[in-house]
Amino acid sequence: MALLTILAFIVACATAGKKIDVDAIKNNVKLGVTTKAQLLQLCGEPVTAEYDAKNEMDIMHYAYIEKNITGAGVITHIVGIGDEWESKRTLVDIFIKNGIVIDMKIDTASSVKLHYK
Repeated sequence: MALLTILAFIVACATAGKKIDVDAIKNNVKLGVTTKAQLLQLCGEPVTAEYDAKNEMDIMHYAYIEKNITGAGVITHIVGIGDEWESKRTLVDIFIKNGIVIDMKIDTASSVKLHYK
């Protein structure tokens, strides 16, 4: 039984995207000052990037999603009634015009949900 619990913890984690330090962005990226090169040095390459021709700007997209089964979720899974999951999501869009960061949008969310069988 203990082995099953340990295995449940090992396989019950999923991630997607690239982990990003939101506090480092908030503390170090200055609108109208930080360059694209400085941003890339701080955050690395984005998950995706695009060019907005209408507004003549680059948009760098950073995203990270993590989903883990909770301790209660392991118990409910073993009992056979469902699984409890904790999800954390971080989405960061950074807008760059003429090589300078001009705006950013940061969205973080966290939730815990029980999925019944």
